[in-house]
Amino acid sequence: MESERESGWGLPLVLAALALGLASAGALALSSASTAQHRLRASERALAQAREALLAYAADRPIDARVGPGYLPCPDLDDDGWAEATCGSLSGHLGQAERLGRLPWKTLGLPDLRDGYGERLWYAVSTRYKGLLNCAASPACVDMSPPVALGTITVRDAEGRAVHDGTRADPANAAAGAAAVVIAPGPPLSRRDGHEQRRDCEAGQCDARGRCLAEPPWRAARCDPRNYLDASVDEDNAAFHDRSDSAGRAGNGDGFIQGPVASGARLEVNDRVVAISQAEVMVRVMGRVAVEVAHCLRTSAAVEPPEAPCEASPALGRIADAWLAAPSCSARPGDPGWWNAWRPHVLFARASAGGLELVDDEGRRLANGQRFAVVVTREAGSCAPSRIDCDAAGCFRARQPPRRAAGHDALAASP
Repeated sequence: MESERESGWGLPLVLAALALGLASAGALALSSASTAQHRLRASERALAQAREALLAYAADRPIDARVGPGYLPCPDLDDDGWAEATCGSLSGHLGQAERLGRLPWKTLGLPDLRDGYGERLWYAVSTRYKGLLNCAASPACVDMSPPVALGTITVRDAEGRAVHDGTRADPANAAAGAAAVVIAPGPPLSRRDGHEQRRDCEAGQCDARGRCLAEPPWRAARCDPRNYLDASVDEDNAAFHDRSDSAGRAGNGDGFIQGPVASGARLEVNDRVVAISQAEVMVRVMGRVAVEVAHCLRTSAAVEPPEAPCEASPALGRIADAWLAAPSCSARPGDPGWWNAWRPHVLFARASAGGLELVDDEGRRLANGQRFAVVVTREAGSCAPSRIDCDAAGCFRARQPPRRAAGHDALAASP
């Protein structure tokens, strides 16, 4: 009888144990999936915050009469949080390795951003957008107008297709080269070339705060991009090529690839890459130019009818140099100076006798009785901006473009 009881209880116990095991396995799988999603979201938040800070830096950084807005910081090569002072030549033929490093979070005024695996973000900047110490002495360098300030970084999706093509010299093309990229490196992998990623500080390579002491810094494991950024058959994220001169632009197809990328069952790339396009930077920079010029006109001793008025309305036209004489005006004539390049992109709209009404993109009134508006156009020499309504008596309505909308004219109105 005892053996029959044992036999009778045996099967339910086995089934219960099996069910418990399956439940535990399911719970572990759900927990693992939840952890992966949490890490992904943390990486995405950090990337978004870094991206916004870089756009704000390009538009809001201090400027003067020579060096205007538009520049992005150099990367942080030694992991101290600060951007390096310089990162290569204007054409890009020198200093290529200096344009890839960690995000300079201290320079950007950010907290110490980390991805979902606790790693600091990496960052690459195109040669045209990098900050240079010698800009004040170079007319070519201070020209950050829309036709000239081209992104030169190629970025591919996980299938290897170019989303941003750094070989294209067309600022109007949405698929043209990126101005910069930010990368969440994720956990260590064995790279395609067999290199095992290690991220520690060996003796003598770093100081007590973790700053790399090697010269150049990437000789230290902690600052070597190969120990953080991965490679696929299409791209190696630990190195890229970007040239702003026509002779070297053909090589700009060597860029970055967005992970995850797998080869069979093997994960090759887990880097999360976010690109910043030329159009995204330029819409912010155009807004800054509009605000700076509006300030100059508000503080000017006299503002007359526009110089070289447009055919459609004598109240719309170019800004005379005499209006830019106020000491606090950064849009000052002079060579070298940023205003020289931007002058053909800027229009002055003088209000009619009843004042100028400012409305949003849906026609809702934002302000009334404005004295003038400044319009910054992507196309040099444009005399028919779509956001200003004028007649023979003056300009009576201005439409503010959607916030951060790329591809539009920028506008600033003043009471």
